[in-house]
Amino acid sequence: MAEAWTAEALLRDRRLRVTPQRQGVLQLFLTEPGRHWTADQIRSQLLGGMPGLARGTTYKVLEELVRSRICEEIAAPGGISLYGLRLAPHQHFVCSRCRRWFDVEADGLEHVVLVAPPPGAHVVEAAVVFHGLCGPCREAMNAASDAPTSDEETTR
Repeated sequence: MAEAWTAEALLRDRRLRVTPQRQGVLQLFLTEPGRHWTADQIRSQLLGGMPGLARGTTYKVLEELVRSRICEEIAAPGGISLYGLRLAPHQHFVCSRCRRWFDVEADGLEHVVLVAPPPGAHVVEAAVVFHGLCGPCREAMNAASDAPTSDEETTR
């Protein structure tokens, strides 16, 4: 989905000052481009290399990256904000078991029409979220259903 960018090049392209904090956060996204993180997860990942990274600084960097349209903020259920790379239009798939969000591409969305918008509303953007089971969760559930139950074990 995203072309090969460096953190520094992206920051310069969006006319943002290159700082170690911005580079660190952005490099984390570039390393795992389809992954979505909470601010605290991002900070935890970066603390080893930036021991003085404040929680407030992490949020400020994320706000700047969202405002410059490098990243996106997703309002996930439970009031949690997730952040991910947003260099190209994409949709999301959410695993209903592990709750992980994935970036996905979908066809045909340009034909979606809002039939009855709220009075006076103007649609700026539409987002589609697909729900289901990711591969590892499907495998885990299939393995669990293939395992013998305790009743079956005692009859063997």
